[in-house]
Amino acid sequence: MEAIYDVYYNTLIITAIQLPVNLILGLVIAFLLYRIIKGRRFYQVVNFLPYITTPVAIGFIFSYIFGWNSGILNQILTKLGILSENYYWLQNVWSARLIVALMIIYRNFGYCMMIYLSGMTAIPKDVYEAAEIDGAGKWKTFRYVVVPMLSNVTTFLLITSLIGAFQTFDEPVQLYSGWAAASKSVGGPSNSVLTILWKFYDKSFGSSTRLGYGAAIAYLLFIIIGTCTLLSYFIRNRMNKEED
Repeated sequence: MEAIYDVYYNTLIITAIQLPVNLILGLVIAFLLYRIIKGRRFYQVVNFLPYITTPVAIGFIFSYIFGWNSGILNQILTKLGILSENYYWLQNVWSARLIVALMIIYRNFGYCMMIYLSGMTAIPKDVYEAAEIDGAGKWKTFRYVVVPMLSNVTTFLLITSLIGAFQTFDEPVQLYSGWAAASKSVGGPSNSVLTILWKFYDKSFGSSTRLGYGAAIAYLLFIIIGTCTLLSYFIRNRMNKEED
């Protein structure tokens, strides 16, 4: 039986993998769409679609990619000679965590992209023009102008994404226990993707009805989310005072 701290460890590991990638990918793609790539609206829609796609559909997609027997990734790697036999991507502890993190990235980076795009449109055009007059190219403008001026947006996304990360539920459940799962199990291999919210659900309404135990997990999760919210409040106030 897994210890309660293992559940927090799993959640933190998955968060540490997906959160930086989500923020960096969202920021870079937003800048590419805003300053470089033509046909911005079309690509905005394409990148934002996964965010409004149901978790069940995303679970099917990743089960199809990483499945052992019929997974498209194993078929490609074995045909190229990279693998001599099919690999159990979904049954290895670290690859399972990585796949869940990839699911979260696939689903949420479009949201980060849209928030960053909104922030970039709020930057006065005079700032971009001044950077061009000073001889700054697109990437220097990105590094020395856009990134510093979006610090408030980054702080907002960091805190809200961190709160969302502690509530991770849909992605691991759909991959290992939902309709898309090839073999249903709670927590994945060695409970490596058993997150806080999944454990709460399983102990309260799934494998048992230990409502008191589930309530304790929920209260602790409430304290963590409340701490993140207060941290966001103090950071934003400090940043606003420094700007003033």
